[in-house]
Amino acid sequence: MCLQFFGRKTLFIGELPSEVSVGGMRVPSALVRGVVGSCVVAAASLVTSVVPESSWVASLPIASDLRATLPGRMTGLTLMVAGLGLMVWAWLSVGREVLAGVRHRLVPLAAWWSAPLLLMPPLFSRDAWSYAAQGALVSKGYDPYSVGPGVLSGHVVEAVDPMWMSTPAPYGPLPLAYGGLAARLTLDPYVLMLAHRALAVLGIVLIAWAVPRLATACRVDPTVATWLVVANPVLITHGLGAAHNDVLMLGLACSAFALALTGHWGTAAVLAGAAAAVKAPGGLVVIAIAAVMSPLAGRARLRLASLAIAGSVAVLTLVTIGELVGVGSGWLSALDVPGLVRSPLSIANLIGLGASGVLAWLGEDGAAQQALQIVRLLGILTALGLIAVLGLRSSIHNAARAVGIALLAVVLLGPTAHDWYFVWGLPFLAVARPGRKLTTALIGVSIILTVAAPLNSSLRGAVIPILVTTSLVLVVVGTLLGRLRTLQPQPQPKVIATAG
Repeated sequence: MCLQFFGRKTLFIGELPSEVSVGGMRVPSALVRGVVGSCVVAAASLVTSVVPESSWVASLPIASDLRATLPGRMTGLTLMVAGLGLMVWAWLSVGREVLAGVRHRLVPLAAWWSAPLLLMPPLFSRDAWSYAAQGALVSKGYDPYSVGPGVLSGHVVEAVDPMWMSTPAPYGPLPLAYGGLAARLTLDPYVLMLAHRALAVLGIVLIAWAVPRLATACRVDPTVATWLVVANPVLITHGLGAAHNDVLMLGLACSAFALALTGHWGTAAVLAGAAAAVKAPGGLVVIAIAAVMSPLAGRARLRLASLAIAGSVAVLTLVTIGELVGVGSGWLSALDVPGLVRSPLSIANLIGLGASGVLAWLGEDGAAQQALQIVRLLGILTALGLIAVLGLRSSIHNAARAVGIALLAVVLLGPTAHDWYFVWGLPFLAVARPGRKLTTALIGVSIILTVAAPLNSSLRGAVIPILVTTSLVLVVVGTLLGRLRTLQPQPQPKVIATAG
């Protein structure tokens, strides 16, 4: 299907009306603002990020001095929030023009905004150091699904969060096999972290390839969808900056859906299995693949057959990857490891913790201990029921929305939720013909999750940094949300579809 858009003004990034002079050259101000913001974030990460004591960051003259004192750390947190605010401001400035019908070359813009973070320590989270240690486990012949990084010694475990030192890996075989190969070349934790960031870069490249194709097929402006997803600072900072393997999962899932829409559903199902081999929720893209195979909703037998075929191919791929890399399917028993974090972002956690607190106050200590687990189980069952309905009743026209809702259901109703988990549903909802309310919600959530990112688990117990950073975040988020009122999505352009 070929789509042609009319009534749009074409303007490339080098022709932006608002420009500044840099070294005698005229450069778009939004590009400069975003790069400056990214550079400030990169500099602040040298102070705020947890790093191995053996790394080059730990011995930097100025950064190490700032890291050693509370005023120094607060300076780093202040710069971090300011830099994130600049990045969001730049993104909103571009978005105002994109939603008004101006075209931009957004992928190069996102690349410029991302570049300063490529070699910096991981932002907001210590997960990348766990990836490095888990790869070392594989390289040394340990089963990462039965032991934690605590069995290792040396530099590779210096920055691993103590909470995860004794827990098995909750990830699929693909990143572990990759980490094992990298660890056979070096056990330098910083180099291993950069190797895993390369996987995040690959994931973003796959997302940047898939999103415009999905948008075009779903009759959504690909420029708007690319701005909402690829240039989004929440993807740049949480995905690339923190080097989370969720981005690779998402890139494979988006590519699977894009390939399915071209008729290559077999290859798409294989990619769905590969996405699940990174993290299990990636396999939910099978919902969209089955909708492509049997496009008419309501025909339960055909849809069940499509789900069975696509799901079988995906599961076979997942099992094959596990056997080929020698770790099998032991990771399925470790999927409850993230649930050790009682995140308030999970609705199931909020209700369970509330019920547990009330029962404890009433003196029912035994029931209080069970309440959280019962509510979490009910949340999982509710999510599975919703996923089943979406799988059977979604049509090809709302398949993207169905996958996005299914992924958000796993986040909100699952046993735990981290802020970067909300990125899972972003590309699918962005191409699902989002109206004014949904687009505004996606933008608002992206603003909050970006600027509030420094309020992560690394600040636990640090009362003064938490209070000061919260105040800064509230001020910056309030200012940016105020600008959101002037950023109104326009009606989708008229579309003429022709065969081809």
